[in-house]
Amino acid sequence: EGCTNNVQKGGVCIRHGAKVTQCNSEGCTNQAVRQGVCIKHGAKKAKRCSTEGCTNIVVNRGVCVKHGATSTRKTCSSEGCANNAQKGGVCKRHGAKVKCCSTEGCTNNARKAGVCKRHGAKVKCCSTEGCTNNARKAGVC
Repeated sequence: EGCTNNVQKGGVCIRHGAKVTQCNSEGCTNQAVRQGVCIKHGAKKAKRCSTEGCTNIVVNRGVCVKHGATSTRKTCSSEGCANNAQKGGVCKRHGAKVKCCSTEGCTNNARKAGVCKRHGAKVKCCSTEGCTNNARKAGVC
C-alpha cells in the first residue's frame, strides 16, 4: 500500500517482488517483452485497433473483430456447424479426410511425410538462441 510504481507482474511492481526478465541480446539491459527479447531486438508489440478509443488487438485490416475484422479461416459448409473447415470445405465431423500417421498403431494426425511429430516429422524450431519452441512465422516462435 502507498506504492505508486507501475504494476509489472502478479499485481506488484519490481521493487515489491515482480520478477521481470532482461533482454537476451548481448549487452542489452532492456526488459524482455516476448521470446526473451525487447522490442528493439525483435519482440513485436501487438497492434491496436484503429477505431478511436478502442484498445483491442488488431485481427486484420487494422481493426478488431468488434469493429469489422473477419476471420480468415473458413467455417464448415454443413448447415448449423461453426467448426473450422479442414478439407473440401467441411470439418472432420462432416467428412473432411485428415491423414493419420503411417506408423502402425499410431492415431495421431500426420504432419509431414505421412508421419506425426513423434514418429519423425521434422518441425522447424525457433531460431532464437536457447529456445526450443516450434517456429511459427519468420523462423521464430
